[in-house]
Amino acid sequence: MEQPKILVIDDEVEVCTFFSFYFQEEKGLTVQVAYSGKDARTCFSNNSYDLALVDLKLPDDDGISLLKAIKASNPHCRVIIMTGYSTIKSAVEAIKYGADDYIDKPFDDLNQLDEILDQVLQEIRDAKPYFTPELDTDALNYGIVLAKNSPLKQVLALGKKIANKKIPILIEGETGTGKELLARFIHGHSHRANQPFIPVNCGALTESLLESELFGYEKGAFTGASGTRKGFFEIAHNSTLFLDEINSASPAIQLKLLRVLETGEFFRVGGETPVKTDVRIIAASNQNLRQAVRDGDFREDLFYRLDVVKLLLPPLKERKTDLPLLIQYFIDKNKPEKGEGSLISFTPKAIEALMNYSWPGNVRELSNIIIRALTLCEEKEIPVHVLPKHLLDTSAPMALSEEQSIDWASWRKNQLHFIMSQDSIQFMDILEKWEHEKCLFLKSLIMEVLKKTENDQKEAARLLGITPRTLRYWKNEQN
Repeated sequence: MEQPKILVIDDEVEVCTFFSFYFQEEKGLTVQVAYSGKDARTCFSNNSYDLALVDLKLPDDDGISLLKAIKASNPHCRVIIMTGYSTIKSAVEAIKYGADDYIDKPFDDLNQLDEILDQVLQEIRDAKPYFTPELDTDALNYGIVLAKNSPLKQVLALGKKIANKKIPILIEGETGTGKELLARFIHGHSHRANQPFIPVNCGALTESLLESELFGYEKGAFTGASGTRKGFFEIAHNSTLFLDEINSASPAIQLKLLRVLETGEFFRVGGETPVKTDVRIIAASNQNLRQAVRDGDFREDLFYRLDVVKLLLPPLKERKTDLPLLIQYFIDKNKPEKGEGSLISFTPKAIEALMNYSWPGNVRELSNIIIRALTLCEEKEIPVHVLPKHLLDTSAPMALSEEQSIDWASWRKNQLHFIMSQDSIQFMDILEKWEHEKCLFLKSLIMEVLKKTENDQKEAARLLGITPRTLRYWKNEQN
């Protein structure tokens, strides 16, 4: 994996020299420096960076404006603000505009500096395989997109291992999880790969039509049967037949499928001579077939014939590590032509909404939403308001544990009681006091936890259920 690209922006030669030495000698990373806002803007217009260290006080530029420009041109770039004590409030303000953290000058506490930079660099390395991944080209050839630590890894490994075994495979998973893609992947890694892959959706056809499609028919078998026709079991001889939504097959069709699995023979509709076939069956269901057997909706003997090896596809809500990579994949696949080298991405807030959504429609729903966003928005960076309203209404950050969460309901109730007890009520005064009290409350809570942990910020952040960066932000909010 390529190393993070870093830009240091400071008009002090000593600061740039320090960080050049620090990153190159201590971290083994290459650093580019800019001594002015003008140079920095030129760098960002010509290059893409993973981390920028920005001095808030540049002779020709405003640090906040430069931060906004960086985020506009490189939305995924992490930004750390460098500031003196006199500009600490500006640094806190910069965090509101997207900065990841700030560090104080002069750099007296090198341990804290090292901790902050190590954490950001690790986050960059963790994220980089998703946003600029080295794709698994083997899986991608079948339309399967996954990250290096995806739960799909084990499913694909097992599928590849059994690809050449002449045994039925049952794939279960929610609608839209990619069951047919997995079946094609298995077929493509089998010795039958040079033969066509034959997919049939059992839920899309009536019983009589499904029967004639699967087994074929003889001339005169029914009205309109003007000649003999081969069914998919004949066409798929020496190949793979994929039976999607097998749970929708009628009891009569299930019985005929059982016979093929047991004997390798079947009869065409209206036929009297058995037809032999050497076919590999992969069946798929969006329901739990074992439960369907218990409910009396599926033949038990057919279930055990199909369930020799079961592959369970996880829903997209359990594949959150794959989401950023899938998002970029569908952008690249469906984006309109906007000139060579044009890049299209979502804003950080839009990415956050996509990451927090539960995706009941799985990968298929994600694909449709990306196509919709690309159709509605002609900008290179797609804002959050372009996403469907139902997605924004239901996307919310993962809740804190019971021990970590703050009882905001009780806090607001107490504040409201206090406000209503006053002789006069001015709405703007209420809002100002509300926010002021909230900040004081949070700062008080943080100071108490820091006292408990003997000023161990990392442990205090863990107890509060927040990041060390967020802890430092609130600690200094009113400084």
